[in-house]
Amino acid sequence: MKQEQAQSSRIIAVDFARVLAILFMIQEHTLDVLLLPAARQGFFFDKWLFLRGLTAPMFLTLSGASFAIATMRRWESHIAFSPAFWKRARRFLFFVALGYAMHLPMKSFRNISFVSSAGWRDWLQVDVLQCIGICLLFLQILVLIAKTPARFAKLAVGNGAVAILLTPVMWKVGAHIPLFFSSYLNGNTGSLFPLFPWAGYVLCGVGLGYLYARKQQDLAGSIWPVALIGIAAMGAGFCFNKIPFTLYAHADYWKTSPNLFLMRMGYVCIILAGLTYLTQRIALPRRAVQSVAQESLTIYIIHICILYGSTWNLGMRQLIGPTLTFLPTLEWILFLLVSMTLMAWAWNWFKHNEPVKLRWLQSAAVVLIAYSLT
Repeated sequence: MKQEQAQSSRIIAVDFARVLAILFMIQEHTLDVLLLPAARQGFFFDKWLFLRGLTAPMFLTLSGASFAIATMRRWESHIAFSPAFWKRARRFLFFVALGYAMHLPMKSFRNISFVSSAGWRDWLQVDVLQCIGICLLFLQILVLIAKTPARFAKLAVGNGAVAILLTPVMWKVGAHIPLFFSSYLNGNTGSLFPLFPWAGYVLCGVGLGYLYARKQQDLAGSIWPVALIGIAAMGAGFCFNKIPFTLYAHADYWKTSPNLFLMRMGYVCIILAGLTYLTQRIALPRRAVQSVAQESLTIYIIHICILYGSTWNLGMRQLIGPTLTFLPTLEWILFLLVSMTLMAWAWNWFKHNEPVKLRWLQSAAVVLIAYSLT
């Protein structure tokens, strides 16, 4: 009964958007790992590169939106240091720990003295799990401060705007800051998802989540507001790009520009509005979509280990590499899409129907990983 109530209170448009972001992420990473360099050209590949640039912004924005929706559903249980607060805090810190664990620079702690300075530097790089974990933990603390949903949404979006505006500045610091902290500030140390600018997407996603949660009984009424926000953001980004001067000297447009953030955020909002319209017109398999959306973390970890490898296994990058033409690569994409979807459904079913067995399985996996490192 509780599961059915939780399922019915979720917003299918947001879950559908998360599923599409996950599936596009899988095909993006598969192409990156397997496709021949000589095949990475032409009109369609250029369009694919454009869509690839939207995957991470969409995934992070929807993480913030989902957090806001779930929090507003049980707001009173999150505005104090309650068991719900600590449960979430542990989960978010686990994201951070898992992000570091996936990039351990040694296969065993017995080899820790042989790790080079470059190995430690690579280990301290901030990936998407650390970025999301820190952002969600910050949002959980912001809930305590805000006390009301409206104030929470305003504070989150305001902090997101500050993060974006400070990004070009933050990418110029780090020379006298410990590597652990500078890795969170910018990508100069190799971080793929430093908090500046990527936290901006998560925090601004809260505003979209707040809008959807307020209009949950009439999602059709959220289509035009979200679309107009997207059009306004894209228009602002385009206009700012045309201004003959800039506030930031020598800023890297593709990595730090607030204008690029506005453009990408605009596209994300328009896509989300379009998907909301679509879900109001067609009947989707609600539980199937929601099950995949709920297991986005599991899908991310498993497919990364399969494609890129990890401390514990060789991936397709090491075993095959970028040696395939488009058709064999497409076959691998379809195989991974189907297998990850089936895995998500099975995992979600066990989570809700056999939670004790699943916890035993998770504990066994942790013990095996710990044993392999000793």
